[in-house]
Amino acid sequence: MKRFITTFLAVAAASVLAIAQPPQGGGFPRGGQRQGGRPQGGMQFRMPQKPTDASFETKDINITSRGKKLYGLAVIPKGGPAKKPAIIMSHGYGGTGQGFWSQMTELGKEGYICLALDLQGGGRMGSQSEGATTEMSIFTEKQNVLDALNEIRTWDCVDTENIFLLGESQGGCVSAILAPEVQDKIKAICLIYPALCIPDDARALYKTKEDIPEVVNFMGMDIGKNYYAPVLDYDVYSVIPAFEKDVLIVHGTNDQLVKVTYSDKAASLYKNCEYHTIEGGGHGFFGEQKVTSDKYVSDFLKKEIAK
Repeated sequence: MKRFITTFLAVAAASVLAIAQPPQGGGFPRGGQRQGGRPQGGMQFRMPQKPTDASFETKDINITSRGKKLYGLAVIPKGGPAKKPAIIMSHGYGGTGQGFWSQMTELGKEGYICLALDLQGGGRMGSQSEGATTEMSIFTEKQNVLDALNEIRTWDCVDTENIFLLGESQGGCVSAILAPEVQDKIKAICLIYPALCIPDDARALYKTKEDIPEVVNFMGMDIGKNYYAPVLDYDVYSVIPAFEKDVLIVHGTNDQLVKVTYSDKAASLYKNCEYHTIEGGGHGFFGEQKVTSDKYVSDFLKKEIAK
């Protein structure tokens, strides 16, 4: 088994500006835990800036998924080869694709097509997709990503031999459980503090499906029975190792929402996993931590493209 682990010692900066999203696009519901909003450490916020650069164009993309509109913002490089590598980006609970805007800008400059989705029902505010939050689950979002994948494979500008899934938090869990089903359509996956704990957290809250209320308000967002019921008897670790291509995992050692042990276990099960931990990192990377995480992603993608 190819398994490669590094740890980055984060040096905290006294004044770090972070985007006005939950950490890297959101978290996920966990009993008794604070979720979303300000990251650990009480940092200051600025609004995210839409990707813009002379080297690429941006396009609003509307896809039909589950009979409803699924919105995504695409960054498409202008130069380079006619067919370009592509990345489908999936945010976490309560977030939107805006959480990826800064990373999309840099990856667009490097020649990647990026499609950042607003997963249906997955955002507290600002989502441009249709779908109620009470209908959302990791499985509805999995269908969203699958439909986006099938769409992007039809684009003339996409190199279908080099398509990647990148997901953060709940979006990481979604990408991980979809990957085994589409490994003939994708090159590799990048999982940033993936919320592989969602089934365990559901079981900690509810013993049976009958115990789950029809609607639960969590951090200002209503979610429903559909979120928890399907995962009560779901074993994520029996599903994800079937993906036999390359995997990148990045996780903070001080993540209080998704313990790093969840990624430790995933890294031990994947056949080909490059695994980096960021010492002191929480559920969301900021300042030097984010620079380092983004570099891990960029370096991983370059190695994959070179194969």
